[in-house]
Amino acid sequence: MRSVLRSTWPVLSVVLLAAAACAPGPIPRRLEARLKSVAEVVKRPDLSRDEVEQALARQLREAPVPAEGGENLSNPVFPTRETLTEFYANNGQQLAWCDDSGSILPSTKILLDALRRAGEHGLDPEDYALSRLDLLGAEIGKPPLDDAAVARLADFDLLMTAAFFRYASDLSTGRVHPDEIRNDWHTNLPDLAPLTKLDRALLGDNLPQLLEALPPPHPGYARLREALKGLHEIEAAGGWPAIPGGPKLEAGSRGPRVLLLRQRLSEPGGEGDSPTGALAGAGDEFDEALAESVRRFQERHGIKPDGTLGATTLAELNVPVERRIRQVELNLERWRWIPRSLGDPHIFVNIPGFDLELVRAGVPVWHTRIVVGKAFTPTPVFSDRIVAVVANPPWNVPNSIAQGEYLKELRKNPKAFMRRGIRMFEGSEADPREVDPATVNWHALGKGRFPYRLRQDPGPANALGRLKFQLTNDYRIYLHDTPTRGLFGQSDRDLSHGCIRVEKPLDLAEQLLGESSQDLLSEALAQTKERHVSVNPPVPIHILYLTARVDESGALRFSPDVYEFDGPQRTALDRVASRVSGGPASGAKEGARPPGR
Repeated sequence: MRSVLRSTWPVLSVVLLAAAACAPGPIPRRLEARLKSVAEVVKRPDLSRDEVEQALARQLREAPVPAEGGENLSNPVFPTRETLTEFYANNGQQLAWCDDSGSILPSTKILLDALRRAGEHGLDPEDYALSRLDLLGAEIGKPPLDDAAVARLADFDLLMTAAFFRYASDLSTGRVHPDEIRNDWHTNLPDLAPLTKLDRALLGDNLPQLLEALPPPHPGYARLREALKGLHEIEAAGGWPAIPGGPKLEAGSRGPRVLLLRQRLSEPGGEGDSPTGALAGAGDEFDEALAESVRRFQERHGIKPDGTLGATTLAELNVPVERRIRQVELNLERWRWIPRSLGDPHIFVNIPGFDLELVRAGVPVWHTRIVVGKAFTPTPVFSDRIVAVVANPPWNVPNSIAQGEYLKELRKNPKAFMRRGIRMFEGSEADPREVDPATVNWHALGKGRFPYRLRQDPGPANALGRLKFQLTNDYRIYLHDTPTRGLFGQSDRDLSHGCIRVEKPLDLAEQLLGESSQDLLSEALAQTKERHVSVNPPVPIHILYLTARVDESGALRFSPDVYEFDGPQRTALDRVASRVSGGPASGAKEGARPPGR
């Protein structure tokens, strides 16, 4: 149970005789004065010369700047001056991190240790004024207990509380909100109640449990955090060797570049993940074992695994470890934006990895390749539920596709789509009237002047294939089959208008429906009419954007940044870090930025 320094602190009352018995004590007065001074400092761009006041001011959060068209115009962030004021008001203006004798409490050392290890989560300890806390903490408890000692105690306590709130917020919900970066990332951040949680943790002496519960509980986060540790070890050892440019290397090639390639792929962990299998001392010949190692590296980096060293593979091999560290840190941040409760079972879709996996009891049990939206028609990031499997779905052609792509063809040949089972309608969906394309003056139509709806009947040429997986979102995004099967053999599969095409839709349907509904599904597919089969209970689906992740085997995988999200996120984090540190962010060096592809 924590002790607190009360306004009638016996030891200080001997020294500070000027404090009247009925007046607020020196500590509450100091806390209030400091918070008022910080409020003024926040408004001044040059801040103050007082280092503690400056450190406190930099801890206080500003409202996020939303991306153009973003939904979250204001967002609760911690700490603010109001957060600190409310915390100390709720606790009778008492100190939280020292006892009645002015000695540091065990909980203080626990939090300071957690802040020192913030780098393990991809965070910067200096974002929480750790150096200033260490300097102040070294003076706590030293005589004499005069005005300066009171000031140090109050400053130390305020900085500790602000550090906790900021660290808790950063680790639980992220340093920035995704809506500050892109407006097509739709997610509700996990709830954070730092005031009550900190107070209860200090009262109940269970701060370690609170700190342990702050980071995302997902296995994917823990694996990525472990990979970050491995990358830091490689960085400390000097990084991995660079391979000079030159002719393509393949089976049978020889020379010093082959030796460097073998050394690069035989580094500890291969790249922070499980070994690639290359042997460092096997000579300068590009043999089959090395080719297999290259294929494994390519597969983990979203490159066509042909087992040769071409320009793309060489560029990925030569990405400095510092950039990989920054990329992992960005993706640790994205895990903090993901709901804490994912559901069991649930589905993960990773857009840059072009991959879908079904997870039961926290373990991936099934996966398939997917096709996602193009960069200019991106698949949004959001969470939803799969509520039904639709057999023989018709395709209601989005108006953007009808006007942007099909109108040109209809002007040339009004009946071109009839062979593909696409029909035209006008009127409401409840009372549609079919229109003969040959009767329409197509040249009079254009963007904004297209009063028709196009619908493709079920059949072998239908763009949705034989199966559609119905979601509940307002973005008109769903999963579906496709007659264009060859696309799944490509490495880069950002090719759709936003919806997600599934390579193995029938297997997915069987996974979702279970054995009891498989006969019903088979019966529905044997017909040509549209039929809905409910998924009961609905299965949660989380559509994510992870350019670095660690799979269940321990392999660290990097995916192409198809929507160019890494750069803007890095800029947003640098902006926050620059305010906290008063200068350039530690990770803002050009050489530390994630690579583009």
